[in-house]
Amino acid sequence: MMTNVKQVWSLWAAALLLAFSAGMAWAGEDPHGGTIDPHGKLADPHAGHNHGSDPHGAPAANEEPEEKLPPAVLEGELDFRAIESLAIQEGGRKKPLHTYAVESLEQICGRSIALINSAPTFKDPSTGAPREAIDLFLAMWLNTRQWYKEPVVLVSHRPLRVELGLDPAKKHFSIQQLIENEAFNKLYGEALAKRHAEKEKEMSALEQEAELVGARLELMRKIVTGEAVHIVPHPADPDGTWISLREFRAIEQNPPQATEIVAQQRYSGNAELAQKLVMDYANNYSEDQLFALNDKAKQFMLAYRARDKEAFSKTAADLRTSLASMSPGVYPDQTALLREIRFNEARPFGSAWRWYVIAAIVCSVALKFANRPFYLGAWGCFVLGLGYHVWGFTQRCLIAGRPPVTNMYESVIWVGFGCVAFALAFEAIYRTRYYLLGGALGGFLCLMLMDLVPYFAGNAHLPGFEAKINPLVPVLRDNFWLTVHVLTITASYAAFALAWLIAHVTLGSYIVNPGAQIRHRQLHGFVYRVVQVGVLLLATGTILGGVWAYYSWGRFWGWDPKETWAFIALLCYLVFLHGRFTGWWGNFGLSVGAVVSFVSVVMAWYGVNFVLGSGLHSYGAGANMGQQYVFGLVCLDLLFVTVAIWRNYAFRHDSNAEEPDADAEEKLTATDPIDEELEVTAKA
Repeated sequence: MMTNVKQVWSLWAAALLLAFSAGMAWAGEDPHGGTIDPHGKLADPHAGHNHGSDPHGAPAANEEPEEKLPPAVLEGELDFRAIESLAIQEGGRKKPLHTYAVESLEQICGRSIALINSAPTFKDPSTGAPREAIDLFLAMWLNTRQWYKEPVVLVSHRPLRVELGLDPAKKHFSIQQLIENEAFNKLYGEALAKRHAEKEKEMSALEQEAELVGARLELMRKIVTGEAVHIVPHPADPDGTWISLREFRAIEQNPPQATEIVAQQRYSGNAELAQKLVMDYANNYSEDQLFALNDKAKQFMLAYRARDKEAFSKTAADLRTSLASMSPGVYPDQTALLREIRFNEARPFGSAWRWYVIAAIVCSVALKFANRPFYLGAWGCFVLGLGYHVWGFTQRCLIAGRPPVTNMYESVIWVGFGCVAFALAFEAIYRTRYYLLGGALGGFLCLMLMDLVPYFAGNAHLPGFEAKINPLVPVLRDNFWLTVHVLTITASYAAFALAWLIAHVTLGSYIVNPGAQIRHRQLHGFVYRVVQVGVLLLATGTILGGVWAYYSWGRFWGWDPKETWAFIALLCYLVFLHGRFTGWWGNFGLSVGAVVSFVSVVMAWYGVNFVLGSGLHSYGAGANMGQQYVFGLVCLDLLFVTVAIWRNYAFRHDSNAEEPDADAEEKLTATDPIDEELEVTAKA
């Protein structure tokens, strides 16, 4: 098996190099012109009478190589508004070409720090100048240069670069460098063999990274050949499969041959499915429509290559109009496409966490100096961040047409929002400043992590952490109980996260100033209230999860890893609450519990999906990586708790001092004074 996979990869690499060197897509008279031969290669439109050209599209010896194209291919400003709102189907969803361009380039080239809080731009590999994502994508799609020689493919893993003998100081390399690298071919072949044998867990780190680089090469190939750009709408079915221009041309010219190609490229050789797709297009679209669409595409390509601003805007609008008119009932509404483009360019979550961190800093100053103007300023920054957060969250739900229930990225965005919302409510009631500080830190950490994790992981499409909007898996579709269950469970995580943050402030106060007993009692009260909310939500969400499980799998409870750890998390918080109620420990013990119990939330939330990755909830599983960092942070957190416990014990032991009226003020009884303390704090 290993040898066969390596041979397949070697043949693919050779074909890819030939494809790029031949400039077989969009080069010459007709964009993506010509027919497709049975091997999937694009043939020259004038095969048989092209003055010596190879019938598979390779230029003859006396023809000018494509690298002689004008070097000013990306010079001059163009208006991309018309073409970026062109609809494309990818990943089971219809989206604007702008979105697909950003997602594709982030996967191929990687996400830079500059992309986190700004409109999506990328460096031109030749000049280093910043280019709009749609501009660089069009340059690839329209094959304006020999892209196989351009250093555009990200190899983010330094050990892999060293293993392949590449320059360790660089991160981007050309396709030619990679597919001609024997060490890369070997690693990639071994990775494919293990993937084929369903032995993914046996992959080494180098093999995983090689597989990731191979996926980037494959995406690059599909873009340059036009294979991945599915812009021709299905003639009748709103949920039907869209095809590329080259597939459309092949279907109209030779349906039997197109069926063979489509079967291999789309359906793993299933001729029945391929024939159905081919006949849907062949029976509903005419040759006149093919010729008209070809002409629009050709004019658009020529205008882009010439960087003719006026002609480009007109031909882009004509191409979009032509495609939309082919199947008006299937083509997405222009308003929806423009909404998604605005969302992409605004980057609202990046703006939100910047305002949150400013709010946290200003609030800290207000706490330190008891300064009301700073407190009001913190409120202003907090509300601004919340405004961006709400707008971004709302727009994402409208674009996706569903609530955030698919992956870690969406759940963390929701948890960040819940943390901020709970903090806003409690701060509005008690005016303590601590809730405002905790909420700002919670929103900042959640949103900032989702921006930075893909960057530091070197993979913008890191499974589970990708911002890409994907359709729901079947088990999650059209299920009211699932939506309510997931949102309730993750809302409890938000409450626990807020309690965790305020508990850190509390324990930090014990470390710095263990004698501030009045402040400590107040902080314990703040932690207690939020933990109560979290326990109520987690218990409710767990029960709702049983209802959903009954409708989906026919049983209320099955000790699935996700179910088990949700139950363990609930028990952890109940133990600390009950212990405080019965007098086993006091307020300090509750704050310790709010930090320690959050480890069970991390396991239920992150560990089940990214460490275990099994069970009926495995649809939420993500990349099997990052455990060492999470484990390290958990250990540091527990070390922090240990220091706080030691500091509190040492202070009490050295001073021989007890808090006054400990039974009434330190331990929770039926006459717990916590409400009175919060009331006094609110008045203060």
